[in-house]
Amino acid sequence: MKVLHLTNNYPTKKYPISGIFVKEQIDSLEDIGIDTEVYLVNGRENGKLEYLKEIFRIRRFLKNRQFDVIHCHHALTALTLILSGKAKKSKVVVSFQNDPTHEFGLKLFSFIQKRTDAWIFKNNSSLISSSNHYYLPNGVNTGFFQPIDKKEACKKLGLDEGKRYLLFVSSNFMREQKRYDIFTEVLRILREKHGLNDLEELKLINTKRELVPYYFNAASVHLLSSDFEGSPNSVKEAMACETPVVSTNVGNVEELLEKVNSSYVAEANDPEELASLVLQSLNKPENNSREILIQKKLDIVSVAKKLQDLYASLIN
Repeated sequence: MKVLHLTNNYPTKKYPISGIFVKEQIDSLEDIGIDTEVYLVNGRENGKLEYLKEIFRIRRFLKNRQFDVIHCHHALTALTLILSGKAKKSKVVVSFQNDPTHEFGLKLFSFIQKRTDAWIFKNNSSLISSSNHYYLPNGVNTGFFQPIDKKEACKKLGLDEGKRYLLFVSSNFMREQKRYDIFTEVLRILREKHGLNDLEELKLINTKRELVPYYFNAASVHLLSSDFEGSPNSVKEAMACETPVVSTNVGNVEELLEKVNSSYVAEANDPEELASLVLQSLNKPENNSREILIQKKLDIVSVAKKLQDLYASLIN
């Protein structure tokens, strides 16, 4: 089985952790014997015009190449492939990183759906309506993300072992949807109204991958304050490290955190409510999140095998 991964989100020299979850998913597929190739549409660094240029480049690239499956990560790469005229050469799978309503809207989703073969949603979207719609969040490398002694993690990052840390995560740059303004307001409320003067912010943005598990383990709570998400990787990574999570009700977070001790989902994007939930989380140290994550088969190997089955079903 030969699979081409067409993506606009993949690590580069400038952004070494951009799209790291896409790379790790592809690596996991190679580990179970799938022959993969990656084609990067680098719109992030080269601008939106890059997508127009890539229509012709992809056409040339696929002229004399044959793949069993072309897996497009993000709606824009799927659109680029369709406009190249080469979408019919292989079975085409499209992964939406967010709910399609937040990925250029329903008109583009409808256009893509009519011209491709299968669609992967990271959240349990209301748009899932047929056998070729798949709810499949990204998996987590539970060997890489695992519990580490908090003092060891703080020492590794040069943090004060006597402090508690509230973790903010925004991959390779400060994305507006992550609502850092809400995060800072929650931290202010916890300090000024609840007297948590030992609580500090800890930001995880464009950090070397090998250090990322230390951030989760150094944190007392990971606060996700986003306006919208698909299936946020930071929540699953925190779960693998047994770090409590408090989150706005976005993507599939409520489902991820179901039955997890010391983790909570807010009813609204309200800083007061989020602060109250962080306080509860800090006072309830028991955590079974890693166990729940594995039970839900959201480790990277289980997800790779599900993807392999999906590809095989399309080919056959």
